[in-house]
Amino acid sequence: MGMAWLRFFTSILVFSALWHPGVKASDFDYPLARITDKIQVIYGPFGLPDKRNHGFANNIVIVSTSKGLVIFDPGGSAYAGEMTARKMKTVTQAPIVAMFNSHVHGDHWLGNEGIKKIYPDAVIYAHPTAKARIEGVDGEFWLEMTNRLTEGTAGGKRVVGPDKTVEHGDVVEIGDTSFRIYHTGPAHTDNDIMIEVVGESALFMGDVVRNGALGVMEEDASFKGNVVAIDLILEKQFKYYIPGHGRAGGIEVPEKYRVYLDTLRNMVKQLYAQELADFEMKPKVINAVRAYEKWAGFETRLGPHISRAYLEIEAEEF
Repeated sequence: MGMAWLRFFTSILVFSALWHPGVKASDFDYPLARITDKIQVIYGPFGLPDKRNHGFANNIVIVSTSKGLVIFDPGGSAYAGEMTARKMKTVTQAPIVAMFNSHVHGDHWLGNEGIKKIYPDAVIYAHPTAKARIEGVDGEFWLEMTNRLTEGTAGGKRVVGPDKTVEHGDVVEIGDTSFRIYHTGPAHTDNDIMIEVVGESALFMGDVVRNGALGVMEEDASFKGNVVAIDLILEKQFKYYIPGHGRAGGIEVPEKYRVYLDTLRNMVKQLYAQELADFEMKPKVINAVRAYEKWAGFETRLGPHISRAYLEIEAEEF
């Protein structure tokens, strides 16, 4: 499994669930929030998979096209995917024809299974590395772990991975709508894609940007690369920025997360130059990023973030 997976699994065991204000773990009929005439979001609660949320803890984006519905990140369980399909049937007769998976972490793609149960012809797109990893050991790891943590309520029976791959700059045409892909290299993972809904001035960022919650940064992540990715999308000046977790908004959403990443990395770099160990840095880094102390996961994720940034900076020295 590797030390990165072990650290991640350990964090799951000790990290208590943290929810969006106003969204209860028992509220399984999550509301639709409209972003534009074509785009809606089902906001997931903050937290990790458990039997109360059935594995649903991310933002699911629904885009209406003339051919049918397109889903970005259909959730972290078969249950979440089925919930999405069921909910959309109450507001439209349009079928789900396609999905995009933003990256390899299971809370963003395990819902493929639930959607495919109802719409087996829906085509799933992802970065080539995400596709390969989901088809490999990562897919089974996420399926088994989510089923265990939710005590079987996630409903997952099998890994349903992407059908097709997309790269940076690709444009996928679905009905009357175009979807432009952005991938700048390692950021939150080494396989992130962000998806622009062309003509809507809207970008789904996956976990390249989070709002109100800190997430895992494992060995394939890059703080420096994450900042580069955010700089690219800031240049585009979209009107609507939709994160993988937390509320959508304007340009202030990626700007705020960029400040966190850049501040933490720069502080770790300064302290590394002073020959401090990663565990010795924590008090000073906390002071530097105290504006984020109310974000979900601040207490549990900050230490691993410092360690990850330390290793990144250390590698640059050799």
